[in-house]
Amino acid sequence: MDTVKTIIYSACIVGVVSSMIEIASPEGTMKKQLDLILGLVLVMVVITPFMSSDFKFRLNDYTVSYDKKIYDDIKAYENSLVFENARKELSEYFQKKLADNGIDCKDVIITLELDEYNQIEITKVQVHSTQQDKQEINKLILSELPKTQVEVIEGETS
Repeated sequence: MDTVKTIIYSACIVGVVSSMIEIASPEGTMKKQLDLILGLVLVMVVITPFMSSDFKFRLNDYTVSYDKKIYDDIKAYENSLVFENARKELSEYFQKKLADNGIDCKDVIITLELDEYNQIEITKVQVHSTQQDKQEINKLILSELPKTQVEVIEGETS
């Protein structure tokens, strides 16, 4: 950690000194050459400590340990919130789509799962409708979700 502090202090000092030199230097080709030299000096100041043989950078010194159970609990909670929100929005979307096409439905229940790529996949759409037009309901939902199982249930939700 002392090495990192030394690098930062050295870079700051060289930066301040080079800024003063740059302000005092005359315009023209000499200023361009001076800027190049000052840049190289700054790079050398930063790189030199890393080139020493006793410098060892270990990530173990800087990592923060975490409790796997807490991490898993938080991840499960986040997933449940995402699933709940997705189910709600999809249900509202399909209820509106069915209503726009003149189909009265009491509820639309969406079944979601995670696929092998950890993406949400809609596996089943269950429509509770009082109407007998199952083919029209299937057609409307399958137009949006062609690989999804659609189940139309007559009557109210349980």
